[in-house]
Amino acid sequence: MTPWHAAFGSEVNQGQNSASVTAANGIGNSVDGAVVAEATQVIGDVEHGFDYDPAFEMNTGFNSADVNAGNGLLNSIDGGVFAIADQTVGDVDLGFPLPILF
Repeated sequence: MTPWHAAFGSEVNQGQNSASVTAANGIGNSVDGAVVAEATQVIGDVEHGFDYDPAFEMNTGFNSADVNAGNGLLNSIDGGVFAIADQTVGDVDLGFPLPILF
């Protein structure tokens, strides 16, 4: 980012997020519940109204949820197996969805 961009309130938002689970791998393992890897990430601004900021903005993100479960002989998982990766990159505007024209 150049100093010229910074003068106008430019911002760079970056993030990396990861959730990993390794469970019941091998021989004769038992899991009596769910196996969950959840990675939730929000990168950037969260606005509660109008956003008329003309400044340069860059938002980047990497999000990953990995599950490695129940591999091998005689393994038992008595619940769900979930890998959930939710991500929002950039502005989240919670104001009016459309501009109002007068």
